[in-house]
Formats: sequence, structure tokens, C-alpha cells
Amino acid sequence: MEAHPPPQALADPGSPAARREERAGPCEPLAAAALGEDRWSEGQRSVRLSARPQPRRGGSPSSPPCAPCSRPGNHGVQRGGRRRQRRGGGEGERQEEEARRPGYDLAHLLQRRHDRGVIHCAVVRTSVLVTGVQVSSRIFMVWFIAHSIKQIQNEESVILFLVVWTVTEITRYSFYTFNLLNHLPYFIKWARYNFFIILYPAGVAGELLTIYAALPYVKKTGMFSLRLPNKYNVSFDYYYFLIIVMFSYVPLFPQLYFHMLRQRRRVLHGEVIVEKDD
Repeated sequence: MEAHPPPQALADPGSPAARREERAGPCEPLAAAALGEDRWSEGQRSVRLSARPQPRRGGSPSSPPCAPCSRPGNHGVQRGGRRRQRRGGGEGERQEEEARRPGYDLAHLLQRRHDRGVIHCAVVRTSVLVTGVQVSSRIFMVWFIAHSIKQIQNEESVILFLVVWTVTEITRYSFYTFNLLNHLPYFIKWARYNFFIILYPAGVAGELLTIYAALPYVKKTGMFSLRLPNKYNVSFDYYYFLIIVMFSYVPLFPQLYFHMLRQRRRVLHGEVIVEKDD
């Protein structure tokens, strides 16, 4: 009869052989059987010593090497994924930094400061109604139209009313500054009471065209709208609200425009005009 070798006894879980089997990959038992346990253990020890991570120039150890039988390139794929993740996060951080730039919110900051002009008009006893209408329309255009609806920010009408606002405010505050210094050049005074003849209608046209361009996006998205049923039992449609705002320019704009015409006659031509208190 052919003699069979006695079956190998199970290794003790705490023995060095059991620990080597736990650390070994699926291919290592075959290699150990072919080379012998002792030679395989010495070879694995030398491989582990030679594959020990070496410190980089900055002192941090390099990435650990792949196991002998693991799929090649796994760590490279993971590192590439991490690089893409870091690159994506960097782009998001750059966008946030651009949003925090001083010039990004400059128009919003100046417009928030501009609402104090209404208080100034109440103190110096000028037309609060005319100034309030002008400031309210600008706050509405900046925050509830241009800022909220990104799709219309490249419209030519937006550029139109922004240019009109810029020229108007430069002229107006130059007039105030030189008047406080008691040295008002005639050109500044002439520009203050003549530029508005063209700038005000152009600015109103730009605002109306911008609101009109925003109507399709508002109707499609239903932004700022409140539909029934809801817990407040109130319905509000921002689309129709914008239409009402556009029609409100019809009675409000002439008041502002004719007020400036009366001021022009009084300042440039010396006419005495009695205005009613608003």
C-alpha cells in the first residue's frame, strides 16, 4: 500500500505561522509550497525590508507599495481620484474666492449705501417721494432682477441702465462735492441739469427691457411665487407682479422727469418755482 503523509495539524491562531498566513495574499501559499516555508519567509522578509517607504524631500513618507498579488495600478487610480477631487475642490474654492472679491459685490454694497439718500432728502427737506421712487426702483432692479435671474445678466439692456446709472451718479455726486467746497464749476452744474434729459429716458428703457427679458424665466421657474394650497392661504405670482411693476413706470416716471425739469429751470435760468411739499 502506498503510504500517505500524515495530515498537517491546524496552526495555533497565536503562532507565528498563523500570523504569516493571515498576512499572506491568495497567491503566497502556492509560492510557499513551491519554494519551501523557510526560503519563502526569508524572501518575504527581504521584500518587505526593501519595500519599506522612504522619506521624501520634505520628510513625509511616500505612499505604501502595492501587495505582490494585488491588481496593478490600484493605488495610482486612487491617487488620480484624489487628485481629481482636490482639483475639483480647488475650482470650487476659486469660485468662492471670486465671489468674495471686492469688485464682485461692489454694486450691491453701493446700492445698499444709496438707500440712505432717502433719509438725507427727508433731513434737508427735498422731495422724498421722487428720491424714494428712484432708489426703490434701483434696489429692485439690482436684487430682485439682475442678481436673482442669472440668465439675463448678459443682456444689452442691463449694460444700458448700468451705464446710465454710472454717468448719472458721477455727475450728481460731483455736483454735491463741489457745492460743499463752495467751488462749483459751471460745467458740473450744467451737466447735472442737462444730462438727465437723455439719461433718464434711456435708463427707464433699459430697466423695462430687462424686466421684459426676465419674464420668460420667471414664468418657467415660478421663482418668488406662492401657490395655493399653502398654510398661509395666500397666493402670489411674481410673473404678474413684474407686469404690474412695468405698468407702474407710466405714472411714476413723469413725476421724476418733470421734477428735474423744474429744478433745471430754477437753477440754470433763475426761475422761482413754488413746489408743494410731498
